[in-house]
Amino acid sequence: MNAQKVSAALGLPSVDESTVAAPSLGDEPLPGREPNDGKEPTPVRPQSWKRSWRAEACVPRLARLHARTRLSMMSWSGDQDSAVRIATEVVRNAVQHVGSGVVELRLSVDQDEVLFLDVTDAHPGDGGLDGALAGRDGTGLWLVRRLGGEVSWVPAESGNGKTIRIRVPPGEIGTTTSPVDAP
Repeated sequence: MNAQKVSAALGLPSVDESTVAAPSLGDEPLPGREPNDGKEPTPVRPQSWKRSWRAEACVPRLARLHARTRLSMMSWSGDQDSAVRIATEVVRNAVQHVGSGVVELRLSVDQDEVLFLDVTDAHPGDGGLDGALAGRDGTGLWLVRRLGGEVSWVPAESGNGKTIRIRVPPGEIGTTTSPVDAP
């Protein structure tokens, strides 16, 4: 089907195929980036993003998809694949161990390119954080540490629940043992 037939079928004005071209983006920088004297645009820092979900089995997959998209959009300079795995594991832990309520994922990149992944849930206290960090089953917070994440927790800002904070430096981070996919 040619461009004229498609335009007519969609109710658009007629176009001459020789004039159809991709729109120019001009000299405007991409969203979230600043111009850098003709060089590749520099990402704006700090940047952050957050999203909340009801604690359900599908949430780790959603967190993985959103984390991958947002880290790419933020142009984070670290190992994005490992960071996405970290986000997936921490959200999976929240869904598994909290049961019901809301799980929130927040991604922040600071001026030094350090990534902070915060996962907030309604379960109070550390919920056995020390034991989870010492685990050896290749998943959860033990895997997060193996991937280079520095794990801590604080009471949630709302006063209900806790926030697990993972600090991930932009440099090369740890190795993985085996792939772990979201359920």
